[in-house]
Amino acid sequence: MTTFWSTEPEFHEIYEEFSSGRARVRSLNELRDLIEDSVYWVEGRIVDVDDTKQFCFLSCRICGKPIEVVGGMKWCFQCGEYTFRDIFRYNVEVIVADDTWSSTFVLRNKACEKLIGEPAADVIAQYGDTARTMPQSIKENFLGQKALFEVVVSSLQTHLQFFSVSRLTVDKEIKGLYIEKNIPDYESSSDDDSFLKTLDYVEEQDRAAEGNVHTAGGVMKLQRKVLKLQGLLMRLNQMQRGRRRT
Repeated sequence: MTTFWSTEPEFHEIYEEFSSGRARVRSLNELRDLIEDSVYWVEGRIVDVDDTKQFCFLSCRICGKPIEVVGGMKWCFQCGEYTFRDIFRYNVEVIVADDTWSSTFVLRNKACEKLIGEPAADVIAQYGDTARTMPQSIKENFLGQKALFEVVVSSLQTHLQFFSVSRLTVDKEIKGLYIEKNIPDYESSSDDDSFLKTLDYVEEQDRAAEGNVHTAGGVMKLQRKVLKLQGLLMRLNQMQRGRRRT
């Protein structure tokens, strides 16, 4: 495999994890049964975004926690002091699906910057402070995005069926390593995206029957629809694996 050396420091860290075999990869269905607090990688696709909540917030540049305006001054409760050292940070909830399950992922600042391509401060400057409610053009950077997500697994998050994303990568070189290390009998074929095409078809049918699901509560509506499809998707996964063995 030809190695492309990115100038991004995080790329080298992730690349080394996958090339050395230290990266622990699990499916979404497997994450549901884990009880130990740890970190795993998941390959999945973002199928919906919760655009009913603020997608960025004003934070303390020192501790990263939210800042509140008290008496016209910016107060950091974490640091316990007024501050002028503030910065906008992303915080976005998405639904991620693979061919075994779907779940809510919380994307933090750096992960969102990778998908959007610019820091939150620039987006606020472009759209104004009302952009705390996600503009459609920003949402489109997430929808349909396939990535490797590094998620933090804890007993509480597993019980509530959501996971915090510490890092993500969409780099093709790292994805190649993932396939090489985790799917040794993988062969590229026109059926590789069967699951994703099936999901697209179901989403189109749902929209035609019920209208736009991307309204208030749309994330949970779509998640319930995806959950109803688990039997079909797992059968499709078995078919795909059968093709790879032949």
